[in-house]
Amino acid sequence: MDKGQTLKASYVHAVDASNNTQVVVEMTHGLATLENSFTIGSAHAIDRYNRIKTRFSDNGKVAMLCQREWRPKSLITVSAEYDTKRSQVAPKWGLALALMP
Repeated sequence: MDKGQTLKASYVHAVDASNNTQVVVEMTHGLATLENSFTIGSAHAIDRYNRIKTRFSDNGKVAMLCQREWRPKSLITVSAEYDTKRSQVAPKWGLALALMP
């Protein structure tokens, strides 16, 4: 999208394979702007139907996602994102429904 002006590196570490807990780190470097960004996230399967994901960015954004498989291959997802540096702006909320036959 940015015509090759961004360099990204990411690392995924499986913390606990029994409940599919993972920690992810991503670093981004803008070649044109010389700006760096850093994001850390996690994913955890509570049980075989429920999954939680979190994300923390160096730009002050915090995000959370809760996903439930309520039928085989059909998901309902609730998500939220809050910008800690812009507290006057309301948090973003989302609700998604993915249906598979």
